Amino acid sequence: MACSCFGPSTFCETLNPPYGPPFGPEYWQPDHVVLGVKLATVEYGVDLQVIQDFRGVLEADEIIRVWGDCGFLCRMYNYGVTNGDTVLWGIQNCDLGGNFLCGGTDFEEESHYQIPVCGIYWLGYANGVVSAPLFTEGATETVGLEDFGALVQGCLPTRIDEPEAALADVWCDGTAITIETGSEWSDGKQACITDAGGRVLLDVVYRGTRSTLPIPSESSGILLVRVSDGHRSFTARLFAD
Repeated sequence: MACSCFGPSTFCETLNPPYGPPFGPEYWQPDHVVLGVKLATVEYGVDLQVIQDFRGVLEADEIIRVWGDCGFLCRMYNYGVTNGDTVLWGIQNCDLGGNFLCGGTDFEEESHYQIPVCGIYWLGYANGVVSAPLFTEGATETVGLEDFGALVQGCLPTRIDEPEAALADVWCDGTAITIETGSEWSDGKQACITDAGGRVLLDVVYRGTRSTLPIPSESSGILLVRVSDGHRSFTARLFAD
């Protein structure tokens, strides 16, 4: 990850980096998050048949060329992927860097893509389950493919737009969800927990600056926790394993 020294250390931070200019956020954000099947190796890249694009507009069954590293680029190597393997990659539009640094070739074209290395772009995928450090550095967190699209959208920077004055702290310790609000909030507050599909799992009214709620037994994957007092609101994304 991160050219071995810097960059986002979770997949969600790769989609919504915690860095400002000149390095972010566009420097790290992938243009597409693609589930696809490797068809063939081409020089230091691969031809990939798209199954689904969770972020962009690539069509199913479209065949794209994804370049890796030739030894001089800040990209992931594509080695170790067998023809017929299904992969889940965050990819960027190709910067044509290989044409200048890989022996003066003209292999790369503007319509091609690349798999960079400054972030989390290569996710594990097997039997309908995605695995990676999705929200926690160094962890292996899993989510079903049916919920993965909602996870991607939930991590994007424009998904939830709340006023700065409405900030609250929301965290999960594995057994419960805790909400803590500041003195600017009214005393009567409502907390609503929904899953990635928008289904309401818990809806309660409470008073005070802190509330500890049980994690709904049927929850799995990404959860949205929204707290409001009639004047302001705040929504946090959590991951329930």
